[in-house]
This record gives sequence, structure tokens and C-alpha cells, in this order.
Amino acid sequence: MHEVLVIGGGPAGLTAGMYCRMRKMSALIVDAGRIGGQLVSLYGDKPVHDWPGYSQVIAGDLARTLSDHATALGVEMVTNRKVVDLERAEDGWVVVARYVLISEDHRHPAQSVVIAIGGGAFEPRKLKVPGEDGLGEDVLTYRMPDRARCAGRRVVVVGGGDSGLESAQSAHEAGAQVTVLQVLDRFTGMETNIDLVNQMEIPRHFGTRVKSLEVADGRILSVIAQTKGAADPLRLECDYLVVNIGAAVNLDAVKRWGVAVEGNLIPVDPHMRTSLEGVFACGDIVAYEGKYKLLLTASSEGCVAANSAYMHVRKPQRLTLGELYT
Repeated sequence: MHEVLVIGGGPAGLTAGMYCRMRKMSALIVDAGRIGGQLVSLYGDKPVHDWPGYSQVIAGDLARTLSDHATALGVEMVTNRKVVDLERAEDGWVVVARYVLISEDHRHPAQSVVIAIGGGAFEPRKLKVPGEDGLGEDVLTYRMPDRARCAGRRVVVVGGGDSGLESAQSAHEAGAQVTVLQVLDRFTGMETNIDLVNQMEIPRHFGTRVKSLEVADGRILSVIAQTKGAADPLRLECDYLVVNIGAAVNLDAVKRWGVAVEGNLIPVDPHMRTSLEGVFACGDIVAYEGKYKLLLTASSEGCVAANSAYMHVRKPQRLTLGELYT
């Protein structure tokens, strides 16, 4: 039995695992895919500019650094295991994880649980327009564009938030002819990302919504869009489409576990406690007053969740820093 089982191996989960080990607690991270979370599954080649100590670091490299740190501290990790159930036990919980490659269930007893599924609960939003279904990853992606596929291609990026702006920058730097479509009348990303897109002089169309895709033989020929107030639709030649318009949350599994959910997120208190005793949560999946969704915030919450799990399992008279690294 582990003292703490962490569901999810992104920055929040990895940090939780690290701080558990710093307090000499046994910790296991279970991830449905690869360790690293969205840093590897969505943004592997994306430069990260807001992680302290790095003016710029590639997301995949940062994920490896975090994973290596956790490994050095003795955090146990298993991958390709999707948690399908959370059962109460006399001395804590049993986490049932299905090995996705062969559909084999594994039971992991733990005294406490930290839910850090982050992007694992999020599915990229689709345009839901004619021509979208059935297209392959080589012509349509809902993630960061593959830079190797961008050079010399006509890339249309849909979305004016940080993900869309960063996708546009990446495609432009890779040698693509890039156009950005934004349904609002302005970009909504951070000022630094807006400045970079402006410096690159990337064409953009505000107040514009995609209406359909013109496709043939599995390829995209053009994007048909309508700009607010314009009489005629806009036709943009395109052979690589990047859609970054947010994500829809699927918390059906979490609800089945008995964890209270509000507004498609897990409400937590300042100690990252959920509605279930001994179950904590952190990262993109949690909500509380003043929440600011950043990579750094997720890691900070992982630290808090780990310390709360420590208090729950070890029950010290008070929480001090003296136990760290000892």
C-alpha cells in the first residue's frame, strides 16, 4: 500500500509526488498516457516563457526535467493506466486502473489520493462544421502544429487565445504561410504573445467564424468563414488547419467516484481538499476563489495537495518544514 497515490503525471501530479517523497512518504503516480501531461501530449515543441528560472524552455524538455526530478526522489510511476474507479477501503482507498494496452485492471491501495488529471479530463473543442470529420492529423490538429509539417504550407489557425497565438508563431517560424481567424473582435492571449504575432505581421481576421471546410480525398482545400458584417463569405486556401478554441471537460469518471463537482470543475478549499476525506485535487481540474490557471499555479497546488496528504496520513501535531528532506 502506498501512502499517497497521485492520479495524473502532469506538472501538478509530478510536483505532488516530489513533495510526498521529500516528506519520506511512499508515492505512486498513475497516468493514462505518458508522464508529463499536456507538456508532452499537447505542447511538446512549444516554448514555455513563464516558468521561473527559464527565459524560454521547450515544453517537452521541461516535462523531462520534472519527471527526472521525481524519479531521483524515488517517486514510483506507471503509464498507460486509466483510472476507472475509486473504492473506499478500511484503511483508505483502492484505485482501480485499467492498463489501456490490454484492458487489464490493476488495484492500487493507498491511504490518500491526489487527483491531478488536468488535461486528461479535457477534450479539445471541435468546430462542428461540414468537412471536419474524418480528417487526419497530417491536415488537421487540435493541438500545437507539428513544425515538421508546416514548412511551405498554407496554415490557418482558428483561435485568438494564447494557444492559437503560440500555434501561429510556431507555424510562422517553421516557414508556413499563416492566417489567424478569431471569432471575437480582438485577441485574448497575453500581451507578449500578441506582440510577437504583431511583430511577425501574421494576417488575421477578427469577428470571423468558420462555416465549413472544403475537402477532397482527405485533404483540406480551403476554409470557408464568415466575417461579421460582411456580405460574402471568406475563402482561405489551406492545407493544414490548426484549431485552438479551448476544451470541453468530461468529469463523468470523477462524478462516479463520488467527488463533488461544480461547473465542470472540482471545488477545493485552500488545502486542496475535495468533498471526500483523504482525497485531494490540484491542477487545471480544480476551482477556488482567486484561481489563476497557470503552469506554475498547477505545481504550487501539487505542493499544497502533497502537504495536505501528509497531514491526513501521518497526522503530525502541526505542519513544519523540518521534516522535508530528512
